[in-house]
Amino acid sequence: MESIWITEMTFKPTGPLTFRRMPSGSLPIMSYPFMPPTTMSGFLQRLLIIAEGAQGEDGGEWPGYGEDWFGTGAKGKEKPPGKEFTLTLGKEFRTLGAYPQPNQWKIHKTRRHGPKNFQHAQFSQILREDHKENYQLHHWDYLFCDNLKGWVAARESRDLDRLRCLKNFGGKAGKEGYLYVAAIEPPRELFLQDGDFRPAGLAPAFFSPSSGTYYSLYGHHWSDEYLWKNGQKGGVDGFFQVGAWWNVNHLGGAYWALEPGFGFPAVVPDLFLRGDVELFYHEGQS
Repeated sequence: MESIWITEMTFKPTGPLTFRRMPSGSLPIMSYPFMPPTTMSGFLQRLLIIAEGAQGEDGGEWPGYGEDWFGTGAKGKEKPPGKEFTLTLGKEFRTLGAYPQPNQWKIHKTRRHGPKNFQHAQFSQILREDHKENYQLHHWDYLFCDNLKGWVAARESRDLDRLRCLKNFGGKAGKEGYLYVAAIEPPRELFLQDGDFRPAGLAPAFFSPSSGTYYSLYGHHWSDEYLWKNGQKGGVDGFFQVGAWWNVNHLGGAYWALEPGFGFPAVVPDLFLRGDVELFYHEGQS
């Protein structure tokens, strides 16, 4: 019988969070009420770099994004041929997102000033060259919740064992806010079941549920041939749009069962990662 492995993680925010909803204009900064799978992948990869480094001789310093990470050719430099290094988990992992407990979260809407020039860096400087900031007024969302529960899937339990070192590590997550990993459960094996179930996390757009909210998100496209500046090969070379439902009470079909009647729609581990990757689910398998 086909199976996958799942690790459950609990994240604790240190304050309000903003996971920016996309696509969007520059003035409305609306937030998802959860951490999207792609955001979770980048967040955990940054924590892994720090946590695994902390176990070595060099300590656990975050190396930063590299000089001229965005390839703008800033300060008279030529535009580099790619990013410094990949900032997502490897394709053996499938992040499924992290979600607040039902009825224990709130989106707070407010107004907030921000820089009009996207290359504006004055806010992060101790000594400023000038004080000619050009501001604009944003509509801004903040997510308030006590914790987020998320999941990472893999084909083999040994891949998920690598994440055990992340407990108590944290950092910036999404557009605004900080999280730390409060708990990590041991990997558990999930098997396919078929029938009526309540979905954990997101459900694909092709379902027509009687409840829930529809969101537009993005997934990662993986290329084994993408070459990074540090010589690393393979990683995310683009994005694609994904539609998904959240807070759905009832679905029917194949699902990876966390328990009878509760689990992940069978296609969800493949929903946010495409390209040169192995599919975790093929229609008709059991």
